[in-house]
Amino acid sequence: MIGRMAAAALLAALAAGCSQGGPGLVEAALLKPAEAFDAAKAPPAPDYASPDAWAALPERRDAADQVPEGTEDRQADAEADVFFIHPTTYFKKDGWNAPYTEGGDGAMSVDGGTMRAQASAFNGCCRVFAPRYRQATLWTFMDFTANSEAALDLAYKDIERAFDNFITVRSGGRPFIIASHSQGAYHAMRLLEERVIGTSLAKRLVAAYAVGGPVPEAFARPALPACQSPEQTGCIVGWNTVSAAARPDPRRDRNAIIWLDGHYQPIAGRTLLCVNPLDWSVNGAAPASLNLGALPGKQQPGSLSAPLPAYAGAACRNGYLIVDFPDGGNAFTSRLTGKGSYHIFDYNLFYMNIRVNAEERVAAYLKR
Repeated sequence: MIGRMAAAALLAALAAGCSQGGPGLVEAALLKPAEAFDAAKAPPAPDYASPDAWAALPERRDAADQVPEGTEDRQADAEADVFFIHPTTYFKKDGWNAPYTEGGDGAMSVDGGTMRAQASAFNGCCRVFAPRYRQATLWTFMDFTANSEAALDLAYKDIERAFDNFITVRSGGRPFIIASHSQGAYHAMRLLEERVIGTSLAKRLVAAYAVGGPVPEAFARPALPACQSPEQTGCIVGWNTVSAAARPDPRRDRNAIIWLDGHYQPIAGRTLLCVNPLDWSVNGAAPASLNLGALPGKQQPGSLSAPLPAYAGAACRNGYLIVDFPDGGNAFTSRLTGKGSYHIFDYNLFYMNIRVNAEERVAAYLKR
């Protein structure tokens, strides 16, 4: 069985567009489910009325409550909420969708990884709600077929039901942010298009953070424009982090799947949205001096490490966010970044900028 780190490396390479012409025989042998998708064989659906179906809830202690040194968890006094959709942590070939109760590496990646290093960025502005769901397996994104689409549909339906529970039972009419990463960004885009844009909920949307997913520029529209400033609300941000040495493959750009206009479709050369998280400008460039603090990639159990200020600059180029490390990126160097993909660190590298910006956007929304 493929290890968690090896599978994450494959996902990172794909996310940065570094795969050369799609998956090969080795990847297929390690990751491809043996049988076609069968809804009857899918794991049981989560019951979002139960706390067990949530990775993070504001009324209990969980990994999304952690904060780096010098910051505070303000969920108890927050006037807004965040609905956070976690990325892929299921790398098995046992089936097309993960049991939402999956333990082991999958649970460690959600609770000890994405809740700590990603969802926690919003506990300064908002109460944090993060559903568990029957996420699609990694192979879904490597060779998109009818099986892949069915797996994503099943995962999305969980997210949709979780969002309904969040809106009708838990949020109490408060303003909210939709935040996500990687696979979560696919579901966030579909959720925005199907359940928020053009509805009364749009008036409550502070902003959408669709990070680490292929968000085409065409997804932004008058009803949900790209964010052009730090305090703009009712808008969307997104970026995909790579190094200057990365070489995105044009074939990947054409064949990667996006959600747009009501269905999954090839990106077909469309330019990706890139909002620079250092200055929150579209297709912008910013020096390391504007980096308020990167959260080191290697975290010890317990509290989060102190952020590293002015650690990295970044510039949007051809739809990708090119990161510049004055020190060579030692705090983020691993075998997962060997091909220039920093997908797994899309949040970490700009953690404090995201944290501060979420507070700024909520404050601007409440002021208006």
